[in-house]
Amino acid sequence: MALHLPKPRSTKSAQKTVGLDGLNVSVSTAATNGVEKSKSVKSGGLAGLTSKVSVRQIRTEIGKEGLRQAAVDAGRKPPSDRTLRRWAQQGRIPHPDVTERAQRRAAIERLGGIDAVAKKIGRSRSAVSRYRSGETNELRADAKKKLKNVKARDIMDRAGVLRPDGQPKKATIRVRGGVSVRNGSEEGYDYRVRTLDFANSDSPFSLDETRELAMALAGDDHARVVAILERHATMDYPENKGFDQYGDTFGFHFDSIESVHIDWT
Repeated sequence: MALHLPKPRSTKSAQKTVGLDGLNVSVSTAATNGVEKSKSVKSGGLAGLTSKVSVRQIRTEIGKEGLRQAAVDAGRKPPSDRTLRRWAQQGRIPHPDVTERAQRRAAIERLGGIDAVAKKIGRSRSAVSRYRSGETNELRADAKKKLKNVKARDIMDRAGVLRPDGQPKKATIRVRGGVSVRNGSEEGYDYRVRTLDFANSDSPFSLDETRELAMALAGDDHARVVAILERHATMDYPENKGFDQYGDTFGFHFDSIESVHIDWT
């Protein structure tokens, strides 16, 4: 009779992030890529939960002159109308430095402009202007965190996941992907591809978990999204009940994610 041994857990590139409990954890890059791809599915409940918007939308928000200025700020020649049309048609700007500055300009415009952002994050108008142009690569730690939160709240509001009182709506989550359960060694039971319906977990996603999940999605922190999902699957999903979380004897992990679907009600 054949002896069926557990398969070794596949070795995949990993990303570092911080979980809800403040623990440093590693998650699979294939899993984070799956979360990112799920945002492109309009019916999946994640559409709009991103800080990166299309070139066409950027052009609408900051106009042709705004895009030209983003190129100038990056030290490049002002693009012609023909070049701007090509960028919009192709859906990409071929220069990462121009893309970053254009995204910053568009985000600040959506938040009400330089003066409004300066007031929201407690910095001077000139500081925000330097950040927008790329003259300052990052804001100071406190202002950086405030801007990240302000942007995330705005994205969540535009995506329709906030109630009138500003709290996130209830999230009913389903995730399909390749999973494994590590048992304290490099070997684990490979359950292959499974669909986890978190509506069936012993404990629903709490308000804090839902808020942090939505904030991570809005901030494009896909590694943190995976960490939040893994923690809930480890602690509260019926089939995995009894497994401790990261660093202990057991742990639930997504080796890959095919799709994430969220209903916000």
